Amino acid sequence: MSTQLQLLISSTWQTLYMVITSGVLAIFFGLCLGLLLLTTGKKGMWEKPWLYRILSLIVNIGRSIPFVILMIALIPFTRLIVGTSIGTNASIVPLTIAAIPFYARIAESAFKQVDPGLIEAAHAMGVTARQLLFKVILPESLVALLEGATLTLVALVAYTGIVGVMGGGGLGDVAIRYGYQRFDIPMMIYTIIIIVLMVQLLQWLGDISARKRTLKWWGLLVLIFAVAYGVLAFESDHTLRNTGPVIVVGITSGPQEQIMQTATQVAKNQYGITLKVVVFSDYVMPNQALASGQLDANIFQHIPYLNTQIAQHGYALTPIGKTFVYPLGFYSIKIKSIAALKNGALVAIPNDPSNEGRALLLLAQNHLISLKSSAGLLATPNDITSNPKNLQFRELDAADIARALPDVAIGALTNDYAAADHYNVDQALIKEGPDAPYANVIVVVDSRKNDPLLQKLVLIMHSQAVLNETLSLFPNGAAIPAWPVSAS
Repeated sequence: MSTQLQLLISSTWQTLYMVITSGVLAIFFGLCLGLLLLTTGKKGMWEKPWLYRILSLIVNIGRSIPFVILMIALIPFTRLIVGTSIGTNASIVPLTIAAIPFYARIAESAFKQVDPGLIEAAHAMGVTARQLLFKVILPESLVALLEGATLTLVALVAYTGIVGVMGGGGLGDVAIRYGYQRFDIPMMIYTIIIIVLMVQLLQWLGDISARKRTLKWWGLLVLIFAVAYGVLAFESDHTLRNTGPVIVVGITSGPQEQIMQTATQVAKNQYGITLKVVVFSDYVMPNQALASGQLDANIFQHIPYLNTQIAQHGYALTPIGKTFVYPLGFYSIKIKSIAALKNGALVAIPNDPSNEGRALLLLAQNHLISLKSSAGLLATPNDITSNPKNLQFRELDAADIARALPDVAIGALTNDYAAADHYNVDQALIKEGPDAPYANVIVVVDSRKNDPLLQKLVLIMHSQAVLNETLSLFPNGAAIPAWPVSAS
């Protein structure tokens, strides 16, 4: 089975796992919350305006917070509930909490659509409050509740596209990591097709359940899912018990994933170590996860960025080894040399702090701008003191700059994105040299810097196989070993 097919299968399973688990929880708790809103609201059987206003405010706040912000804000709570803030299980917590108020409003609306005359007739017959809820209101609103459940599950499919920030995986994460960040259009198309089919399946199940006023189709799906999950959980537990030492390593998406596949083989074959690789789609979570003990190490950053994170957050982190320098350069499809840069030209630079500083320093080294002496390695456009060509700067996500080259005069690309979009380092109009202070490093918590197991990770990353794989992905000086290769 090809690696690409394996990835699609595993990410499809992750998406289904997150959607069904969080969906069942959200629909249950949302239904309960909806009933509370109904019964405590105006003319409710336990009318309590003050409680209704509090519950309604909570629901409105929950629905108004963008999911990515909610997900980050809930990290401490997520860690408290499931013991970790990274991975697929951790993603279920914010997914559930985001969907509960969404379904609660749907449920409240469905309950209010029940014919008032029917409720009055039930009261006239002397039914109890419990009988009114379970014999009249819930059965009469079942169709609307099932339709709302379908809407909720489909919305959760969309939400799962963002959980890559937490290393949660899933089809949306694959689409971002490959289609967006690695310019792999076929993989993007495959994930879109699978997501569309998944949504169509959920919609079909919802429509047939609402039409036949039955839960059995959803129940069958949940039962099949539960059996599959049990089998996979048993196999995973059995595998982990027989793997020996495990090192959990955080990386960011991109070519580093392919390099870590080779590192995983070296670790297993030469050292009997299992590398468990967690892939993030942002630059903040890997250090946070490492500092909180959810990772053993991370490999994605250079020392200037690490120092910034330590200064901002007080992390007790330290590098224990270097990997490669991936020189940053300025590329263009409009001009052939940096001397041809016109007055007022538009320049695209990365918007993350360390690479933005790298780009500006490179321009300063080539006498295109001047920077404050105090700016250091983390300069911003506000630190520019001289700009003879009146260059106009646009700060973009690093993966967007290659796509924006037709619209700017020059753009700064790190070599992982340059290589992904088929640019050769020799095409750079200006680029960093091998002495640049931007070697990527292997980072651990201070207390484990002398851990023999983690010292073996350095040996793994310096192995000949990892070196060969990296240089094959980044040829012609696009990756420069930052350790003495002869000592490997």
